[in-house]
Amino acid sequence: MGALVGLDAKLYRGAAGAPATTEMINVRNVKVPNEKSEANISRRGNRWYVVKGTRKKASVTFEMINDDTDPDVQALATAYFTDTPLAFKVLDKESGHGLDADFEIMKFERSEDDEAEQIISVDIKPTYVGRWPQWV
Repeated sequence: MGALVGLDAKLYRGAAGAPATTEMINVRNVKVPNEKSEANISRRGNRWYVVKGTRKKASVTFEMINDDTDPDVQALATAYFTDTPLAFKVLDKESGHGLDADFEIMKFERSEDDEAEQIISVDIKPTYVGRWPQWV
């Protein structure tokens, strides 16, 4: 199998409530941080703080080149400004592993550096429309 390369990863979008099937190619620097919430299960008589993992938390961040003819940029901008969730699937390779869920776009930030292309930074977090988040 070998090491996986970021260029081989896949990001798909679609209508919330249904599987995401449209591959987004105008993306880079995708990050999928995952962590657990924790419950304190410490007890008297033991001086160690101990925890038990509870719910998992995930988010996805990525960048896009600002291209007003790109249907992905248009779809994400529309979803952000109308508070409309979208389906996303973030895989480590084609038919690989990753997060599949309906998401709300929490950040849609444009950077306009003088000597570089305009970049849109996007943060998305799972929400519920008709599908619970799952790791596939």
